[in-house]
Amino acid sequence: MALNRRDFLKGSALATLAIGAGAHTRIGLGSPRAATDEVLVFVYLRGGIDGLSLVTPVGGELRNHYEQARSATRIPATGANAALPLANSGGLWGLHPRASALHELYHDGLMAVVHAVGMIHEPVSRSHFDAQAYMEFGVNGQTAAEGWLSRHLVSGGLPASVPIPAVSAGAITATSLLGSSEAITMANGNNFRLNQGPWQWNNIDRGPASAPDFRGFVEMLPQLWQGNTALERKGRQALDSLALIRPIDFNAYTPGNGAVYPGHSLGDQVKMLANLIKRSELGLRIATIDYGGWDTHNGQGNPSNSYDYFGNQVEPFARAMNALFTDLGQEHGNRVSVVVLSEFGRRVLENDAGGTDHGYGNVALVMGGAVNGGQTYGHFPGLGIDQMFERADVGVSTDYRQILSECLLRRLGNPYLGHVFPGMTDYAPLGLFQDGTGLAPNWSGFDKLFADGFED
Repeated sequence: MALNRRDFLKGSALATLAIGAGAHTRIGLGSPRAATDEVLVFVYLRGGIDGLSLVTPVGGELRNHYEQARSATRIPATGANAALPLANSGGLWGLHPRASALHELYHDGLMAVVHAVGMIHEPVSRSHFDAQAYMEFGVNGQTAAEGWLSRHLVSGGLPASVPIPAVSAGAITATSLLGSSEAITMANGNNFRLNQGPWQWNNIDRGPASAPDFRGFVEMLPQLWQGNTALERKGRQALDSLALIRPIDFNAYTPGNGAVYPGHSLGDQVKMLANLIKRSELGLRIATIDYGGWDTHNGQGNPSNSYDYFGNQVEPFARAMNALFTDLGQEHGNRVSVVVLSEFGRRVLENDAGGTDHGYGNVALVMGGAVNGGQTYGHFPGLGIDQMFERADVGVSTDYRQILSECLLRRLGNPYLGHVFPGMTDYAPLGLFQDGTGLAPNWSGFDKLFADGFED
C-alpha cells in the first residue's frame, strides 16, 4: 500500500517518538530502492602516491619517456628488482616489485588497474588539503557540508535493521563520512570502550565477586540519556554501538584461510574490518581506511637501492589487501569491493632531491570478487612532452567519480548518483564491476523526505 503525504504527516508524531528509540533505528517506509548487502571499503592513500612507481611503464615509448624523466626513483623493467609485468596490458605496465601481494590479486582476477584517474576541473589544485577535501566531499573544486559516503548512506536505501552501516577505521573520522549519523570511528576494536572515570564502564567487568549493587557507566548513562536532544540521541547511539562491539574480542580473532596480516597499524585495521564484515548481525556496508606517508618530495628511493622508502610503504599495503581477500574467502570476498584512491599523482620528472613533486593524474586500484580484474582500464594520455598536462604531469582521462559511481550503482544498489555527487551529470561505466543490480542512474534528484514511494 502506498503511503501518501497526508498519511505521513498524520503519523509524524509517531515518527518523532520512533526516532528517540535508538541511534540506529530507522523508519522503514517501503523504499523501492534495492539496497544490497555488498560492502565497499574505501582506501585513501593520503599524501599523493606516485602512481608511476606503483604501476610503472615497462615497454614501448612510455618506457623511453619514463627513463628520460627518472633515474633516482626509476623502477627497473628487467633484471633484479624489476617491475612485475601486468598481463593484458599490452606489455606496457608492471607493478612495483614489492607489490607482489597485489600482483597475486591481479593475476587471480581480483584486482583491476585504472590509469589517468583524478579530478577533472579547473583550476587544478596541487594542495593536499584542498585536493583531499574536494575528492572526499565528492564535489570537484568545492567543499560541502558532508562527505560523499554520508550522502550515499542517506540515499542508498539501507534497511532499518542494519545496526552498524559504516565504520571509519582510524582515530579520526574520514572526511568522506563527515556529517553522517550512521558511522562509528575506531582505530582498535578492543579500545572501543568507556573506560574513564572512577568506575569501570560496566558492572560485569568487576567480576562475580563484585558488589551486587554496583552500577557502572553503561548502566547509569541510559537513564541520563532519555530525552530527545541532539546530545542525548548521540549518547544513545554511542551506547548502541558499544553494546554491539564490546562482546567482540578482537585479539582472539583468527583470520580465515591462513591469511597473515602485516604487523603494521594498517594490517591491524584491515584485520579488524575483516572481522566486522564477517559478522552479519552488524550489517557493515561501508568502511574507510587512511594510509598516509606518500608525500615523497625527497628520498623516495627505488627497489635497487638499500634505502627504498617507497617500497617500504608499498609492501605492507599490498600484503594487507591480499590478506583481506584471503581471509574473507569467496563467501565474503564476493560481496566486498575495495576502491583505492589518492588525491593526486606526482610530477613525471623527478626533482633534484631524489623525489617527486605534486602532480595531477594518478592510478586507481579496484579489488573484489565482483571486479572484472586481471586487466587495465582507462586511456593513458602518454608521457611525451606534448601529451602531459601542462607539459609536466600525467593527464586525467577518467573522473574518479565514475569509478565510485559504478560501484554504487552496480554493487551497492544506489542509483542516486546526482545526490551522492552533486554537479555530476553523466555516467560512463568502465566495466570494472559485474552488474549485480541492473539499475540505471537517477539524475532527477533525491528527496530525503519524499523519495520512498510517496504519492501526491
